[in-house]
Amino acid sequence: MSNLEQLILDMKESLEREIRDGFTQVATRLDTQAARLERHAANWQTGRRWSARMDDWAEKIDEAMENKDRQIAELHRRIEELERRIPPAA
Repeated sequence: MSNLEQLILDMKESLEREIRDGFTQVATRLDTQAARLERHAANWQTGRRWSARMDDWAEKIDEAMENKDRQIAELHRRIEELERRIPPAA
């Protein structure tokens, strides 16, 4: 085999190693990025579920507070009616 043939074969093998190593590095970076995106997605879904539960809880509390306000207003009205019926003691 001549020097030129050996040089061409060495260059070919060198290029193959460089390409293989380059693809390995790219694959590693893509795997790292995929793992990070999966964590972000999981955090986003967890936050979304938590926010939805908080919204539901806030609506229930608001409804309960409105009911209590109505009950208190009704009790005040009834007390005022009772006080109007009973003559003041002298």
